[in-house]
Amino acid sequence: MPQPLTGVLVVIASPGDATEERAVVRDRLNDWNVDRGRREQVALLPWLWERHAVASMGGRPQALINAQAVDQADIVVAFFDSRLGTSTGVDVSGTAEEVNRAVELGKPVHVYFSREPLPRDVDPDQLKALAQFKEGLANRGLLGDYVDASDLAGQVVRAVEADVVTNGWAGNPPLPTRPSGTRLRWQHRHEREQKGLDRRGKVQYRTTVNDLVVTNEGVMAAEDLIFEVEPINSTQFLIPDPPDGPVTVFPDSSMSWTLIPTPSWGNNGNTIAINASWREGQEAKTATWTVALASG
Repeated sequence: MPQPLTGVLVVIASPGDATEERAVVRDRLNDWNVDRGRREQVALLPWLWERHAVASMGGRPQALINAQAVDQADIVVAFFDSRLGTSTGVDVSGTAEEVNRAVELGKPVHVYFSREPLPRDVDPDQLKALAQFKEGLANRGLLGDYVDASDLAGQVVRAVEADVVTNGWAGNPPLPTRPSGTRLRWQHRHEREQKGLDRRGKVQYRTTVNDLVVTNEGVMAAEDLIFEVEPINSTQFLIPDPPDGPVTVFPDSSMSWTLIPTPSWGNNGNTIAINASWREGQEAKTATWTVALASG
């Protein structure tokens, strides 16, 4: 049966180099609506200028976006990869202007900075400007950081959930809690790009990402996590940068390690077994996962 929901407008602000982050954060907020919206009686409405800005004449472009987005927003979420953006004539960049305007208006604002490896074509001037902007914000509140788009999206959802509770936007019954404890998920993240044609005209590919990733989707940290990786089906590989000792995987965050295959890589059916142990509070936990490896 249809039911009324409280719409919470969440403006997503970022420079143009954070395209992947924008998409993942948007999708995670929309997923929250499907999973939780009816129970919470809340609909999170992600606003992105490239999708929702209305073309209009008669004003400064950033001022028009401010009027359509920031001024109407309930929450503003901003994140930066390796660029600050272009000056608007009023502030150092459009995203910076949106952040500062939202703060002035007293709206909940959450700002995150990437800890991912810098791209090869990074602009040194943009990097310097971004560092200066970050330093200026550090005196005005608590800043967040993220290791990848999934990590960022998890943090954004937690921040927005906190705003929903703090501002009393949720309906009755109150927000249900997630199952207690940790919830680890292991996966092989494999991405590649075309690098040209061989002598026979066949497309050749270059692997760009080849990581073993663990994500904690629970509500408690997986502390003192250690693990061993065993090959199955004669899979051969190397993990060149394994953890030196136990690590902690916090809720709604991920950690990754690069897999380097041997020449036998690429056969169908490659799988690995992951034997892990960790602490959940004072309780010792162990588990084994089987992870399929993408070929290529």
